[in-house]
Amino acid sequence: MKIMDFEIIPHDSVLNPTDFNSYQTGIPSLDTFLFEELDKMEQSNRTSMSVAYIGKEIVGMFALSAAQITTRQTSDVFNSAFGNGNQEYNSLPLISLDHFSVNKKFQYDPGKEKNQQFSVGKNLLYAVFETIVVMRSIYNIAVAGMVVEAIESATDWYEKQHFEYLDNYQANMPKETSIMIIGYDMIEQAYYETNELNARN
Repeated sequence: MKIMDFEIIPHDSVLNPTDFNSYQTGIPSLDTFLFEELDKMEQSNRTSMSVAYIGKEIVGMFALSAAQITTRQTSDVFNSAFGNGNQEYNSLPLISLDHFSVNKKFQYDPGKEKNQQFSVGKNLLYAVFETIVVMRSIYNIAVAGMVVEAIESATDWYEKQHFEYLDNYQANMPKETSIMIIGYDMIEQAYYETNELNARN
């Protein structure tokens, strides 16, 4: 995967608010969050949205916040995502991926060949991983991984990116959203592997 040259800025630093006029995800619940709920959540410091540009066009957005998750579980998922930390502590520090979307114009198109796809989603997730690795390795802030409440249509995609369901209920019961997690070790591995791949290309 070739890393895209995004310019990523805070949502409230966008100089031209009309840039948002052409941004749609194609998923009503995500669009509702962006244009009806986001401002209120940011004002109360519940989340913080970043906006990714290529040139003058917004191609994607993601929102992050701090979270904790109770880890005294018998689930094998917890063991694989968080290792020994799952057994030793009542809770672990996580980053919550509160929103993740790609402009519909740049989303995967099954009618196109692989070399014609934009891969904005993978590249934007890489940017999120980079943020987390920088937090941990540069700023020395402990983080055990990331959690996302994935909409039903996105769970397969998150699984392909090495996220796991929080527990068997999340994996097997039909629902509008599912809680999924990824441990820091997997985030760091994906980050460095992508860096090495791009260094060779």
